[in-house]
Amino acid sequence: MKRKSNSNILLPLVIVVVLAVGIGAYLLAQGGSLTPQPSADATPTQPTLQLPTLQLTPPASLSELSAQVAADYPQLAQLLENPELGSVYKDFYITYQNAGQEAALALARQRGILNENDDVVMTLILDSAEQTPALVTELEAEGVIVESSYQDRINIIIPTQLILEQIDATEPELIVERIANLEHVISLQLPNKLSADQGGYAGEGVAVTLANEWQGQGFTGQGVKVGVLDLGFAGYEALLGTELPQEVVISTFGNPAQLGVQVHGTACAEIIHEMAPDAQLFLAYFDGSEVALGQAVDWLLSQGVDIISNSTSISGLSPMDGSGFAADIANRVYDAGVFWVNAAGNRADEHYRGVFQDSNGDTLHEFAPEVTALPFTMKAGAASYLILSWNDWAARNQDYDLILFDKNGNLLAKAEDFQSGQPGQRSAEVIFYQFAKTDTYLLAVQNRGGAARGDATLDLFVYNGQIPPEFMHPEASLGTPADARGAFTVGAVKWSNDALEPYSSQGPTNDGRIKPDLVAPSAVKSASYSPFFDGTSAATPHVAGAAALILQAFPAYTPAEIAGLFQSRAVKLGDALPNNKFGAGRLSLGQTPGASQ
Repeated sequence: MKRKSNSNILLPLVIVVVLAVGIGAYLLAQGGSLTPQPSADATPTQPTLQLPTLQLTPPASLSELSAQVAADYPQLAQLLENPELGSVYKDFYITYQNAGQEAALALARQRGILNENDDVVMTLILDSAEQTPALVTELEAEGVIVESSYQDRINIIIPTQLILEQIDATEPELIVERIANLEHVISLQLPNKLSADQGGYAGEGVAVTLANEWQGQGFTGQGVKVGVLDLGFAGYEALLGTELPQEVVISTFGNPAQLGVQVHGTACAEIIHEMAPDAQLFLAYFDGSEVALGQAVDWLLSQGVDIISNSTSISGLSPMDGSGFAADIANRVYDAGVFWVNAAGNRADEHYRGVFQDSNGDTLHEFAPEVTALPFTMKAGAASYLILSWNDWAARNQDYDLILFDKNGNLLAKAEDFQSGQPGQRSAEVIFYQFAKTDTYLLAVQNRGGAARGDATLDLFVYNGQIPPEFMHPEASLGTPADARGAFTVGAVKWSNDALEPYSSQGPTNDGRIKPDLVAPSAVKSASYSPFFDGTSAATPHVAGAAALILQAFPAYTPAEIAGLFQSRAVKLGDALPNNKFGAGRLSLGQTPGASQ
């Protein structure tokens, strides 16, 4: 049984002095050193992607710091060694004590642990969904705001002022440590966030897919209910009766901050309406978290939808074998007889895969001979997830770390969560980072202390960044729940010439299944996006709208039968279909029901 805290955890004020004097070098030590061979520096406006030969001195680890202070300050050591608490939250506490409030808040904003009100957000993972109601009560008693909960996950908000007041009190406390010690809490994580799979008057796809011919024969989606899962529906009211039906049903789940800001869902709904103009639309906004995703799906099922269109995903944070939290939801929907359509993802050109290599024993992965850092470029103002995962999802006892540097070798961020085989852990490290300027940056992967076997297959995703072409690995770049057995997964081709979009994520899944199942048009005109709506996000609602036409014509069709019709009528693209680029081919509805064959 996990320990349960029955007393406050105190942090002596003298630790402030120790951090500033005795271990005040921690933040500097984290910087490590990268010694590039002589070469011209990339300019901020036009960064280059040269492959550097580097000598890397990794930053000091939280475990090493903990060992230094354990004897005199066990409370601090307990925080740093707590395997249940994500490392970014530990960095927040250390930065506050070492550099003050402004520095800590700046780090927290840059690393994505603050919401729009500058309060700390996190997801709690429990050992049992049955314990959720009792935990909610305990958390609220601590002054924590419970934003939402679903199954074994709880999204919480901790007022930053509460954290700071407790640290600065006469008897300082560590509220995150107390939360971690609550019985049945097995992990405190930065919330997983599904992202919109977009690239940049939707109409081109209607003709290309032959939906116009079906509409001409009276198949318009009449009587079919389509749910649209998305991260925002800004401007939808202004399009009612024109680009959208006269009426829609809408509901929100989780933090509503982006509901009226993000137009992505509105653009997806536009395409469904043009494909199936008489289908009834149910717009389900969720904030990107897994908790809100589950709540939104439950609501759509309660509305009796026949189809769910989801143009969101997250890459690198699941086993990619059809299992995992989001994939399980899609599988459950499929089992309920609802056709789930999912974007494959837009990460084909942002994905690296390779087996861990360390020929010189320095614990760092070699992306190429003598290259222990992967360069990539990022635009100013970009918010990016940098996600490392590896093939140890069953045991979860191989421990690798992910480290982000600027081009000059200064440490920007690191992720060093524990992987020791305990419940709630995952074979992944995540850095969320807000990049201040357009430039070249560096990523390193470390087998700290050589504790892991050192033979893992690594998957590294650089969201919204550019990596060298020689390190791009389009295969196995899917997001989840696109890998779900119950998901009909859609890649993207240009509507005008059926050319595969270079960003369109590809299979296979990690258990060897072909994905995507189909490709569909992208780069189509949109009232919500100018000049066009691009990405597997745009391709997916074409399939969802086409499925509504099929269900009007064949109302008894199961999800498997809808999929079979799509795959049998697809326009053949590529060789040896189906394959992991095009699936069975490009969406085409073919001849209308009753037409002579």
